[in-house]
Amino acid sequence: TQKFAFDSSPLVQVEPLQVYGTSQVNLKFDEPLLNILDTRKLVALCAVANVLLERVQKLPDTAPCFNVQLLQDIEDLSKTFAPDKHVQTTLDELGLLELFPYLGQGFKGDKLEPVDRNPGLSYLTYVSLLNQVVMMGTQIYHDATVPEHHKYAAHQIALLYQTLNMLQGETKPLRRLVETHFDEIKSITESKNPYLPLEISEWLQEITWLCREEIRNCPPYIHRRLDPIVSTLRMT
Repeated sequence: TQKFAFDSSPLVQVEPLQVYGTSQVNLKFDEPLLNILDTRKLVALCAVANVLLERVQKLPDTAPCFNVQLLQDIEDLSKTFAPDKHVQTTLDELGLLELFPYLGQGFKGDKLEPVDRNPGLSYLTYVSLLNQVVMMGTQIYHDATVPEHHKYAAHQIALLYQTLNMLQGETKPLRRLVETHFDEIKSITESKNPYLPLEISEWLQEITWLCREEIRNCPPYIHRRLDPIVSTLRMT
């Protein structure tokens, strides 16, 4: 019978090297090749913790409701980036303790004190305003094509104008455009026949499209307000 090479015994039998009964080879198939910090997740966790800790500072009775595991999750995540550094050191180097001042107090375990500046909360508030402009603009854009919804137009435009004003940037040109037909729309929607003429409906669509494009283009005055968080996300 012909005998093939694969029928014979192996030339070398490979066995793990044992030193004092322990293998020298540590298998780490499930671990990442590089320690890459999930900055987006870390920032999100820090923002949530900061808001909840601020609530505890203002309403001490809510302290038992604070989930301490949130701080542990932040620490664990920071260790994936800098295993040998203290969590507060890592957060400070990323600028997160400055952005979320209540978070630093939370890790120290001291009594929570009021803060003068809360940049992280200011960022979240500003992003909320940007979202309101987009959502209201979208709603008005579609309602302009539905006659049954025209009666809400004056109220919707007033809210849109107010939100643009709260952005505290170079929105004056947009606000002037929004003002153009407001009195006319208000008069129509308060009448017995609250239906806007076609040219006004088309104007509403044009104006709200411009408002949404303003946010999408992220001009310098918006970018400046978003920069603290954006800079942190770019650090890793």
